[in-house]
Amino acid sequence: MKHLSIIIYILLNVMFCAALLWFFTQNAYLRPYLGSPAKEFVSGSLLLASLYVNYFFLYPKLYRDHAIWYWICVTLIPLAISCVELAVGASFIKECNAVLIEKRGFFHYFSKLLLFVFGRNTAFNFIPFAIRNIQQLQEEANIRTQVVRQQIRMLDVCDSKKNFLLISIDNIYYCRKDGNYIRIFLVDSDGTYVTRYGSLKFMEQLLGHKDFIRISSSILVPFLYIKSYDENRVVMKTINWTKEPLVFKIGTKRKEQIVEELATHFQSDHAKIASESPILKFVENQNKQTYYHPSQDKIAGVFQYIKEHPGCRSTEIVANVGYKLSTTERCLSELRKKGLVEYVGSKKTGGYRTKATNNEP
Repeated sequence: MKHLSIIIYILLNVMFCAALLWFFTQNAYLRPYLGSPAKEFVSGSLLLASLYVNYFFLYPKLYRDHAIWYWICVTLIPLAISCVELAVGASFIKECNAVLIEKRGFFHYFSKLLLFVFGRNTAFNFIPFAIRNIQQLQEEANIRTQVVRQQIRMLDVCDSKKNFLLISIDNIYYCRKDGNYIRIFLVDSDGTYVTRYGSLKFMEQLLGHKDFIRISSSILVPFLYIKSYDENRVVMKTINWTKEPLVFKIGTKRKEQIVEELATHFQSDHAKIASESPILKFVENQNKQTYYHPSQDKIAGVFQYIKEHPGCRSTEIVANVGYKLSTTERCLSELRKKGLVEYVGSKKTGGYRTKATNNEP
């Protein structure tokens, strides 16, 4: 594909050169005809050469650092080409315009003609200046945008109420395609997600190939939170709202390429740098913390509150019982293991209830 684009680029340049040479051979604007197609061809070749010299050499080498020399060169080159053009066709011009030259004078006629030719050639040399200037400004804008994004590493998204907000790119756990939208699951959330309009391919380009990898047609994950992988699946690191590691299947379409990218990344220094992320350190510390069993009094207190308030949620228990959220969740985990309580309903509207049993903690 890359070689094809190069071939197309070369063919377009050849066609461009041929069209310009034909134009200058057939159309001698702002000066008289030089006498033969060969002379016109030489004139067009010189002007075409000045355009390419300006585009590929003078502008990138001189314009930003030596602007004065750039404008001197851009002025002198069209002037020199104009003198060559008139010198090549001087005899034919004198023959065709003998009456005008005799009436106005040789110097007056040729100086005016030189001004016309120089003006046309200078205007022609402004084309690469305008093109290169626009391209360079765009490149500089892209570079500045990338630098700012790398520094702040923020992404604009919408929450469930369609409110605009900014999130940290390092806080993205994984992205899932959902029609024309992308669901973005965050590390420090409770399993809820934010959304962003667009395709997963655009999201991959936006977040960068160095930090994220698209493992299937619908899943995009950061290297930061990949725990392990094999030829068929990717296992994510557990965080505060995932009790078990998430496992994603690798798409069959680009399986070999994806596995190769994973292997290349985790053998590079980038993986070591990424591991220094403060969010990742927090997650790893959470995973490394030893699990302790809450006291029976606390378990009994949580059980009693659920018994008196069926359908309550963990946040409500924390607010009324006075335990920390982590302690309350451990108590709930112990009660569920013993079969004393159960969670009924959806994540948003459900709550805890006691089971129909006579056992108590």
